[in-house]
Amino acid sequence: MEEPAEAEAAGPGQIAPEGETRTLEGMIWQVAKYLDADNALGKPVAEATMTFQEGHVGGSAGCNNFSAPYTLAGQQLTIAQIGTTMMFCEEAIMAQEQAILTALGKAAAYASADDGIALLDATGRVVLTLVPHIPQPQASLTGVVWLATTINNGQQAVVSLLEGTRITAIFDEKGTLSGSAGCNNYRASYTLDGDTIALTPLVSTRKFCSEPEGVMEQEANYLQALETVAVALQNSVE
Repeated sequence: MEEPAEAEAAGPGQIAPEGETRTLEGMIWQVAKYLDADNALGKPVAEATMTFQEGHVGGSAGCNNFSAPYTLAGQQLTIAQIGTTMMFCEEAIMAQEQAILTALGKAAAYASADDGIALLDATGRVVLTLVPHIPQPQASLTGVVWLATTINNGQQAVVSLLEGTRITAIFDEKGTLSGSAGCNNYRASYTLDGDTIALTPLVSTRKFCSEPEGVMEQEANYLQALETVAVALQNSVE
């Protein structure tokens, strides 16, 4: 476990000497540490970013995008009600997201830190540390056999695949998506514009698989989830 937040007086993220004030606005910030459920400053398991610009803060807390109005008076900061999209991700990412948004909502001031910005609550405690965002090289979507590791089960939860099943996705350079949904093969056309992806309606073979139990339900959930995809975040290849 990380050291408690109060112990963060030295080392990365420490408050810079008085008089050295960085500008909060107009920069894409990446969350370096956040106050977690154990009241310790933890490191994100998924990239989280935010930008303060013209009275509006927005970004990604790891799974969902968020936005909120803010007011700034000198280094005093007030965050209004935060709104988010409603996607579901792995449990650890959702826990991170909740903690980051809670911390952001508590922000009452900011101060320069040795490597970026620290957001402070009303007591002066660091709740978030932010550093300038450095975009990571994107992995190529094409030329790779992608394996599904978790899917939305249609009941507002993200779950692992059934043991003994394999779900694949292959994006070719001609705009065709194909793969196995666990029992049946499927195909669709796709277009990619930056991180935004659009799929045509999926077509699939019509086999029935009885084993393992639940494989057809899993397949239906995967195909339904795939049809709702709007963003392809190409961060890394395992």
